[in-house]
Amino acid sequence: MKKIVYKIYVLIVILIMTVSSSLAVTTEEVKQNIINQAKLMGVEPAVVLSIAKTESGFNQSAISKGGHIGVFQLSPATAKSLGYNPYNLDENIKAGITYYKKMYDSFGSRELAIAGYNAGSYAIKKANYKIPAKNQKYVSKVMSNYNSFTQYNN
Repeated sequence: MKKIVYKIYVLIVILIMTVSSSLAVTTEEVKQNIINQAKLMGVEPAVVLSIAKTESGFNQSAISKGGHIGVFQLSPATAKSLGYNPYNLDENIKAGITYYKKMYDSFGSRELAIAGYNAGSYAIKKANYKIPAKNQKYVSKVMSNYNSFTQYNN
């Protein structure tokens, strides 16, 4: 019964996002929002732009099979724990940057923070503060994207 309710819920969310797509912002507007928020929060714009590109291609309407939502593909529980609504574009961006910053503050390295963003802090600690093998491809992809966004760090 819970699975059916969850599927209906996801369909409703998709419908709402689809109907509101006429109000959707452009990719450039999403990028600019990320850059502005990153600077306000003291985070390198290039790294969070890279995460957003890797996660959703800057698409707030993206919903994964696992129920991760929006530009930063946050789980509702993670976003809620940070005090944000992942269905709202601005809050999704703030939550994604906040979560990355939390990982960076915990691990002190860009690559470990990216791995933590993808796998959770427990996975990094369990791997003795190294990037777990199953997350290396993700980190590599984000870092590849990072190099194309470094001009926004100024």
